[in-house]
Amino acid sequence: MTPTDLVEYHFTTPFPLYGFQRAGVDELAPLPRTAIYWAPGLGKTPGATYCMLHHKLMGADVIVGITPPSLVRQWSRWLSRIKHKSGKPLDVLMYQGTPAKRAGMSLDVEIVLMSIQVFKRDYVRLCSELGEKNVHVFVDEAHCLKDVGTQNYKMVRDFAAEQTIQLLTGTPLSNPGDVYAYVKFTAPSVYTSLYMFEQIHVATRDFRNNPETYHHLDLLQSNLLLNADLKTKEQVLTDLPEAIITQIDYDLDPRHYALYKRLAEEQLLLLPDGDKIDATQATALYHALGQIVCQWHHFGQDESLKSACYGLIEDVLDELGDGKLVVFASYRRTNQEIVRRFNCPGIWGDITRKGKEQALDKFLDDPKCRIITLHPVSAGEGIDGLQHVCQDAMYVEPPQAVRHWTQSLSRIHRDGQRLPCNIRMATALGTVQQSRMESLSNKEALVNPIQMTKAILRDALFGGVSVKKPRSRRLAVL
Repeated sequence: MTPTDLVEYHFTTPFPLYGFQRAGVDELAPLPRTAIYWAPGLGKTPGATYCMLHHKLMGADVIVGITPPSLVRQWSRWLSRIKHKSGKPLDVLMYQGTPAKRAGMSLDVEIVLMSIQVFKRDYVRLCSELGEKNVHVFVDEAHCLKDVGTQNYKMVRDFAAEQTIQLLTGTPLSNPGDVYAYVKFTAPSVYTSLYMFEQIHVATRDFRNNPETYHHLDLLQSNLLLNADLKTKEQVLTDLPEAIITQIDYDLDPRHYALYKRLAEEQLLLLPDGDKIDATQATALYHALGQIVCQWHHFGQDESLKSACYGLIEDVLDELGDGKLVVFASYRRTNQEIVRRFNCPGIWGDITRKGKEQALDKFLDDPKCRIITLHPVSAGEGIDGLQHVCQDAMYVEPPQAVRHWTQSLSRIHRDGQRLPCNIRMATALGTVQQSRMESLSNKEALVNPIQMTKAILRDALFGGVSVKKPRSRRLAVL
């Protein structure tokens, strides 16, 4: 009997695994120290759940989950759907709240969920009460452990030294040096020390003696994958429903476009002619003008003015009938305006954790709530469940980085989604949005600090082409 079969024999899980997930679980679940490096949307959560349940069946007294604060409640919601074959639900504790409240909580449960911050604060208690037990540890968004000099790394390392552990992250590497931290969890004997790692892999150092470039990258990759499973969307697309990405081109109101053009020209006049434009200046100008497209009411100083993008949202809602829609907007003021105009929940950077939970619950649980607005960065991780109620998304402002686009898109195009997803990219012609969409499609940065000149910047701010008639075109099928 395979590990997945064994779990399904003893537990009722309402989320069937895809083939690639079953293969990954069957490979990793029997091992004591592992990592799941699956791209956002590929179902790290169900994969890790099967692994932890297998460890429980193999003798783990308690499972300790360490996550970002925003994910504690989501993990609890997720695990509450699982029951023993007897019908008894899993005994899950959200270990959070004030120190006094936590002190009154019993750790005699099946699963304890906590933030990395709470884990560090209550480290002594956790070691005292759980140190003699068989513990299986899982760390979600494990890139918080990649710096070996931090308390995050050292305390998790010491706590799990004699226990089983599993790391979860869709973005394991920001630079090759991160490999050392992950491998010390998954295959600790490979590198005896950081010194040994750097002797093998560091090719050059900067003037501060910090690693600058690396070599033997094939070996580095091989070691990263020891006792680990890495998956990209491209590798498993056949197991996921398609995502149809459509660009909806539209014109601004002539008065709105005149305002955009005037403000753009005023800002360009402040820049030097001919010289290369500082990347910081170019980025600031890009963001300033990017906001005008959906915020005519603000920059036109008239609350009655209505940017065309809000009419597009209304059109899509009419098209969907009773269906739900996720709207992505890259600027806080635009998110706020969508909330005001559509009386809907929203999540952006300065929304509190409780506010985010309430907004998400409203959209997921209230059938009359048909729209939610999200900032692509705030929704890049920690937002789960959208795929169970929604298959349609719309970007009224292009994300500011390719990674923000792919991560936010994965909020609905991910494991658990059973229907094709329709992703609409609203693009105002003759504006910076047009250049931004082209950059996203080519997976490029809008601002190139090496090539940026005033002429190039002007071209980017006005889309690179003359204003055309509105049109809709399919960009891709993922």
